[in-house]
Amino acid sequence: MIPSSINAYADGRPYSRAQGRYAPRCAVEDRLEMRMAVVNLSAEQPSPGRFLQAIIRELKIRFYQRKTIKNYRTALGGFLRWFGSPPHQITREHVRQYLELLVDGGASASWVGVHLPAIRTAFDKMCGRQVTLGLLSPRRASRLPVVLSEEEVMLPLDAAPSLRDKLLLGLMYATGLRVGEVVRVRWRDLDFDRQVLNVWEGKGRKDREVMLPESFKPLLVQLSKAFGPEDFVFPSDRPNRHLSPRTVARVMKRALAIAGIGKAATPHSLRHSFACHMITNGTDVRFIQQLLGHKKLETTTIYTRVAPIRDKQVQSPLDVLFGKRAQPAPVVPAPSKPVGRMQIDVRLRKDDPKAANVTVTILSDDRFIPLDGIVVREARPGWVSLELPPLEQWEKPLCWLTAEQRARVESPDFYRLLQEHISRRFLALKRS
Repeated sequence: MIPSSINAYADGRPYSRAQGRYAPRCAVEDRLEMRMAVVNLSAEQPSPGRFLQAIIRELKIRFYQRKTIKNYRTALGGFLRWFGSPPHQITREHVRQYLELLVDGGASASWVGVHLPAIRTAFDKMCGRQVTLGLLSPRRASRLPVVLSEEEVMLPLDAAPSLRDKLLLGLMYATGLRVGEVVRVRWRDLDFDRQVLNVWEGKGRKDREVMLPESFKPLLVQLSKAFGPEDFVFPSDRPNRHLSPRTVARVMKRALAIAGIGKAATPHSLRHSFACHMITNGTDVRFIQQLLGHKKLETTTIYTRVAPIRDKQVQSPLDVLFGKRAQPAPVVPAPSKPVGRMQIDVRLRKDDPKAANVTVTILSDDRFIPLDGIVVREARPGWVSLELPPLEQWEKPLCWLTAEQRARVESPDFYRLLQEHISRRFLALKRS
């Protein structure tokens, strides 16, 4: 007779317990159990402020991006204020009503797409409430990126008035970096021996390497000698801070206005142009995916819709452009508005006979406002380039100007006016 403790088939034949891959497993842990919740809404019934504070703390512990935490705080705060009652009373119908209110109020699909994952993360993932069950992410329009042609890319690079702005826009196009990535580049991230630029903790906290353009290597090597390895390549006026993305947007907008480009381009358009021109030059799309730091290949293949493909070797598109062009085309000055009485002082440099320092003095309310830091240089015979310092360096003297005068100084017409008069005086001074 077979003991009862031994498992057996129906006919009484014994069999051994399953082993290996067929062995019984431990019970699957239920993530929706209340003991796993960050806030037990049913038992604790917290106030909206305490609930939001607990969710934000959990997001920080889980190392969500700072921008994501900021967006989630804004979305959850607006939702809780609209509801006006304790969070434990929120149901799926309340979420639908709030999302409908956003859509009727003119919110875009992207903004609604921020609110839904914020509510889903806070209530479903962290509190096990399932108030967003069945709600899908909103459909977004599949728009083509704004891409600049090869000729249009060089126009803002030539028109950028300061050396910092030229390097900023040129490096964004040459490497395909995002705005938030290029402003955080430090001098230690530039590897001149391997000709690469290291991007640390880009989007999605992923590290990657991008090509360092040969066209900018001599300039970057020279500038790196004056800074420490921990310094930012594009520092802000405040210590230990880098430029803000808004400053980069203003730099791009000003360069496009001076160059006369009417496209609705942004700094991110340089990244789009980088990818499209790489595809045009015959670069494999998977290699472009690595350079751009895209997680999915489908994100990169969108550029194949706006760029033809040709077979060429892999290299930076900025190097291709410099190789195609024998010399830069000067920006044609356009008629400019007067800015009042202005004096221009051009002084040749003793250490560099092809360059001169320029000081522009503007008379405003019986006060002389000097704008210095301007450098005029004859890079090639007959080709004169003008380098203006960033507008941030003129912040204090510009405060003494009237609103109308300051608007004209910051306009593209003022740059064209300076370029015309300073170039003429500089060439006349060299001939004398």
